[in-house]
Amino acid sequence: MNEWRRYIAVLAGLALAGAAATPVPASAQSSSPAAAQTEVQQAQAPAPSPAQPAPAPTPGAPAPAAPAAPAEPPGPNTGAISLTGGISWASAYYFRGIATDQNGGNNVQPYAEIGFRLLENMGPLTSLTVSPGIWTNLHTGGGLVVPPSDPKGWTETDFYFKVSAVWWEVLTTSATFTYYTSPNNTFASNSDLALGFALNDSKWLGAFAVNPSVLFAFETTGEALVADGKKGIYVQIGVAPGYTFFAESSYPLTISLPMTLGLSAKDYYTVNGQNQTVGYFSWGPLITMPLKFIPPKFGSWSANGGVQFLMLNSNLQRVNTGGDGFVPIGSVGLALTY
Repeated sequence: MNEWRRYIAVLAGLALAGAAATPVPASAQSSSPAAAQTEVQQAQAPAPSPAQPAPAPTPGAPAPAAPAAPAEPPGPNTGAISLTGGISWASAYYFRGIATDQNGGNNVQPYAEIGFRLLENMGPLTSLTVSPGIWTNLHTGGGLVVPPSDPKGWTETDFYFKVSAVWWEVLTTSATFTYYTSPNNTFASNSDLALGFALNDSKWLGAFAVNPSVLFAFETTGEALVADGKKGIYVQIGVAPGYTFFAESSYPLTISLPMTLGLSAKDYYTVNGQNQTVGYFSWGPLITMPLKFIPPKFGSWSANGGVQFLMLNSNLQRVNTGGDGFVPIGSVGLALTY
């Protein structure tokens, strides 16, 4: 138990340390930076697996924040506990370019996260939040890279614990420990510690904001790519430019173009002794619309859909059982914040 307490204390310290080298903006942002605080990757199609380039929230991977949506009246939840959740469907599932299943099946991906805001409005610190969460992939149909055992359709469940801090209302730093498991043994359990930095730059660039982010993930037990059995360091760089149409209407449409570059800083994409620095590049349009017909007392709901295109290096093509270097992935989903 003492070891876990020390681990959580280290995560909190890493999240707080992210602001040490960041200059204070000339003036504070007046509106609430919800897009920066929430690390539900709504800018990246639906499905929060910690670094999968696919859409949605990613434990351990604060991907580019979605473009700022029109201001809304305060919701019913003004307390220190928040809930994020949702469900999505994807035509394939790749984790940081590594295929769990390829096109040919269906992936249903429910997720949930509860946040506890511990501090707020303390000088440059806008808020400090701790958030345990869970993400799952349920698969039907063909396309699995590894033959599953029972339960055959339950390919993955990830548990994570995140400490995130928002600074000057625009910069989010986070530290996330994630444990990846496969109930049907399509991959061996592994874990990593990820440090994330995301900037909501709409304060300065307005409609031309690109919402940059960077992630560093350090494998702690096991490996995501077990071709050579080496623990690696993964780096993810992302942007998510976008624009909101019909901003004054009840159903504005936000169209974004999230782009992600996955890199190996050390032995992350190593096969047969050869490490390739550039692992994959992904991009594609994502459309998000709030579901205003649902009463605010039930939280804020939104629907999203899009397509994502992956370009994979030759090592990934090899371990993905000779898969193509260019992969399209379609997705649709529902998201809730409360």
